[in-house]
Amino acid sequence: MPRLPRLSLALMAPLCLMLLYLMLVVAEYWYEKSETQQQVAQNQLAQVRNQMFRLQHIVSDAMAVQDVERISQEVSLAATDLDLMVLVLVDPASNIRYANHLVWQGSRASQVIDGYDVLRHQQTVTADKPWVEINPQRLSIQAYYPLSHKGIPRYGDINLIYLEYDLSGAYGRAIGQLEQRFMQIWGGGAVFIILFLIVFHFVCVRPLRQLLGLARRGEPEALARTVDFASTELARLQEYLYQNESRLQRSQKQLRDAEQRWLFAVEGSQTGIWDWQLASDELFLSDRWKLMLGFAPGEIGTEYGAWERLLHPDDKAQVLEKLQSYLNGKSDVYESRHRMRHRQGHYIWVLDRGMVVEWQPDGRPARLIGSQRDVSEDVRNQQAIAHQANHDALTNLANRRAVMDALFEFQQASSAAMARTGALLLIDLDNFKLINDALGHHHGDRLLIQVAARLSGFFTDNALVARLGGDEFAIMVLDLAKDSATAAHQAQQLGSELRQLLARTFNLADQQINVSASVGICLFDNQHPLEASQLLKRADMAMYAAKDSGRNGCALYTDELEGKATENLWLQNELRHAIERNQLSLVFQPIYNQAGELVCCEALCRWYHPERGPISPARFIPAAEDCGLVVSIGHWVLLEVCRTIKSMAARGTPMPAVAVNISARHFNQSDFVERLIALLKAHDVSPSQIELELTEYALLSNLSVISERMQRLRALGFSIAIDDFGTGYSSLSYLQSLPLSRLKLDAAFVAKIGTEAGDAIVRAIVEMAHSLTLQVVAEGVESRSQHQHLQWLGCEFYQGYLLGKPMSATLLVSPDTDNPVDMPA
Repeated sequence: MPRLPRLSLALMAPLCLMLLYLMLVVAEYWYEKSETQQQVAQNQLAQVRNQMFRLQHIVSDAMAVQDVERISQEVSLAATDLDLMVLVLVDPASNIRYANHLVWQGSRASQVIDGYDVLRHQQTVTADKPWVEINPQRLSIQAYYPLSHKGIPRYGDINLIYLEYDLSGAYGRAIGQLEQRFMQIWGGGAVFIILFLIVFHFVCVRPLRQLLGLARRGEPEALARTVDFASTELARLQEYLYQNESRLQRSQKQLRDAEQRWLFAVEGSQTGIWDWQLASDELFLSDRWKLMLGFAPGEIGTEYGAWERLLHPDDKAQVLEKLQSYLNGKSDVYESRHRMRHRQGHYIWVLDRGMVVEWQPDGRPARLIGSQRDVSEDVRNQQAIAHQANHDALTNLANRRAVMDALFEFQQASSAAMARTGALLLIDLDNFKLINDALGHHHGDRLLIQVAARLSGFFTDNALVARLGGDEFAIMVLDLAKDSATAAHQAQQLGSELRQLLARTFNLADQQINVSASVGICLFDNQHPLEASQLLKRADMAMYAAKDSGRNGCALYTDELEGKATENLWLQNELRHAIERNQLSLVFQPIYNQAGELVCCEALCRWYHPERGPISPARFIPAAEDCGLVVSIGHWVLLEVCRTIKSMAARGTPMPAVAVNISARHFNQSDFVERLIALLKAHDVSPSQIELELTEYALLSNLSVISERMQRLRALGFSIAIDDFGTGYSSLSYLQSLPLSRLKLDAAFVAKIGTEAGDAIVRAIVEMAHSLTLQVVAEGVESRSQHQHLQWLGCEFYQGYLLGKPMSATLLVSPDTDNPVDMPA
């Protein structure tokens, strides 16, 4: 790099001082020049305003009395000012009527006057406000003074006075005075600077040159000689030069000592220090480093192997690889987070960092110094966060995210790899909400924890058990049979085993609770990859198919379920409008006693869709339960029953008692009894005319609440029956404490009459009901043999197509039905 030429201080100081002085003088000159010009302009501007104001009033007065001669005299008098460039009086058409130059009179102002602006003329007259400004380009003052009122001339045909005043003469005179004053200041300042430079030379430059000459000799004793006219600063500089070598040597020694002792400065912190000499394999470990691992200062040796033996076996290869990579120059830093064995036998997580501080002559590392910090708490926190992100907080099972990740990883397996088949099982507890609502969320959570424990304990490996949310669980099973039919059989068998596992009694809140589960299964393999969300959707469809089949079932996904899911969605959407569109109706199926007398009837809901026609209750009732509309439909049914009873009574054909099916969700509402009583009072219907039919699922709630609610209803005169008895999972001991009137034997048991097992089950149910002083209503009686067998068993009431199909209220109470039916012999 070329060296720049250096100037002597004797030359640089005068040049810099003169340059600085010139800059200050020039800056001050331009500043004062600008200020002078502004002051001159403002003064002239004030004079022009006064002159124009005076002229405006004189012209106004003269025009008022038509004194044209006075106007000419005033214009001529104003023209005596040599700096006045233009003074004209113009009419609205810009014609000059009076001017300081007679040659302009009668001419158009825009043609003979350069600075005149027609547009400004019109704006000033319109605004009826003077406009006076300084024009820096023309070095003049321009003024427009109106002689009109809101654009209408007041005085004849003259509406404006235009004036332009020259500022160049005033500027010249002021600048001349300024320049003369600055020449005097410059001269005096130059003399002062010359005197200052002479003094500066003898006081500063000359002694510095002498000191420089002494320093060039290289004789330390010469620096002790006194320099002529030396100031205190130069004397101290001479002393510093003399002591420089010794100070430099002391500083180097202090630096080397600091490099050796720096590690002790952090000994009091939470960081351990290590120092490794590669040539001798000697390793220094600070006391803090040893204390971190529970060792006393003298318990660990000073060789490198002592450190290596403390590494965790699973982390050792990775740590040594990082260290060797750094020593070979393949990485910029050495940093490793690994486990070290504590003196008590357990392992702690540490963050180890190091760097090379010394090198061998051949360029290889000779010495490493580093630090070690205990990060066990940080690692545990990170592991806890990672665990929470992929696990359910209540059951500690894997969550939906973990299932999605596992499915994604499986589907990403290459198609060229070995074919693998798996199954995704989606488990949903039937009627879990009833338990949750009746016993409380705390006990509901306890039930979920017990279910999770059973599921996770059932599998050992090769399966992922997860809770997706609520009462939904998922199980991902891998390595099923490659054949799709065999794999489907294995998955369905596993689903059945899981249902049996969950059907075992749970002990909850000092009660024995039995629940059932619906299982949906979806098969998948790595040869036909699908998105994880699609697999979950298919398993969900299969699970709902199991629920639609009567719950407590197991269903395998098929392509037909896609269409069924679409159909269910359509059903739910249309069902939301069925009530308001009057698409629902009621029919009544008669119930007879042993003598063939009509003693009761069951209200059945029917749905006629304008496009699809009649839709079976077996299709829309489950859909209503899934989407929560079953409560609204139940309320509508009660309302229609009350209306029908009241209407038929008004006709003189009273209805028999009407049995109404009440869903478990509807009955378990806290205000069910109050709303029912209010409804009957509003329609003047007696509670004895209503029989409430409940399924056994309604008994899965809090027994004390259910019993208290039933006692209130029985006290009011309602009859209560258990519908579809024998298909639920509630304890039979509940029947002893509930105020029931009848048991309705499910049609599935009646259909099996004639078989040994069927006869035994029906006989047992009838005898049990009679032992509890309950009457029995047999549903689904469709043959004479069934009716005869039920009569033989002592069943009190019968309902079925053999005796009567569902019909309208009018047909039910027609004269033909007043008499006993011809009961089969």
